[in-house]
Amino acid sequence: MTVFPTAYFGNVNYYKAWITCESKSIESKAFFEKQSLRTRCEILGPNGIQQLSIPVIRSNGSKTPMDQVIIANDTPWQKVHWKSIETAYASAAFFEDYGDEVRKLIFQKEVNLLKFNQNIHETVFEWLGLPFHMEYNAFYDKDALTYVFGGQTMKPYFQLFPIEGSFIPHLSILDLIFAEGPMARKWLMP
Repeated sequence: MTVFPTAYFGNVNYYKAWITCESKSIESKAFFEKQSLRTRCEILGPNGIQQLSIPVIRSNGSKTPMDQVIIANDTPWQKVHWKSIETAYASAAFFEDYGDEVRKLIFQKEVNLLKFNQNIHETVFEWLGLPFHMEYNAFYDKDALTYVFGGQTMKPYFQLFPIEGSFIPHLSILDLIFAEGPMARKWLMP
């Protein structure tokens, strides 16, 4: 079985790996890792790559299992994320089709990080017209295989703000969805 971390609007390779993997689960019992795709995504805006990060509360500090990580809503991070996404993608071909749903996902009331991200995954797979099933592992297995999401080559698609005219791979799935809409799945399928 392949064990995936949870992801906040995971990158394109994350979704590509998820689709191609037959037996998978989401890691829910390992300790939370800071500065990871669990709470971060990268989008491409007029000023280049921008990293969006969800603030979290870890009740047991660095020893907090993933299924106990809570989203900190004492700062207006949702407004910052939404404004950044809107600035980056308002002119994208499919922003009108998906923008409202993305806004609802960012402002959802769920405070558990795993469930928050699961709601995002379910919606992304609905947009892609692909079946979705998610299991969480019941215990932490340090020897479990964890999929690596980098290094895969990717066929370019249209980006609104390419850096120096070059395609930027491995951005959040939002970049691909807003650019290609329902055709995004052709970049993800084997």
